[in-house]
Amino acid sequence: MAPNMTEVLERKLGFLNRYITDLGAYAGQDEAARLREHYTIERLLQLLCESAADIALQFLKQDEETLPASYREIFGRLAAKGSMPEPLAKELIAACGMRNVLTHLYDEIDLGRVTAAVEPAVRLYTAFRDWSLNRLAGPKSNTPG
Repeated sequence: MAPNMTEVLERKLGFLNRYITDLGAYAGQDEAARLREHYTIERLLQLLCESAADIALQFLKQDEETLPASYREIFGRLAAKGSMPEPLAKELIAACGMRNVLTHLYDEIDLGRVTAAVEPAVRLYTAFRDWSLNRLAGPKSNTPG
């Protein structure tokens, strides 16, 4: 991998890690406390999805000329290529579906769903971060599983 690409990915992974840490601070809070902070939680869920998609897109840029246009396609393409485990890709696609609702206000926002997403999002994006670090470390870690 070119040094520039490595530096870009490391910087983006730093942002992702910060968002995971920031969201993790809400994991110990009760529902009422989370509801008071729902705007912050919503924003962190949005940033996590966007960061993960941006990182995944960087990995795809290494291999392909035509880049996917949606989050679903980005994670789906990595799974189809066998470089990302399919369960991880499916969870990321679903999580980014929530991001679309939050960002574009497609529907009324279910605050209970937002506040309940804290622990699953921390777990999911930590798994994505770990997958990304393994992928960044070398080609042997690109195998699924």
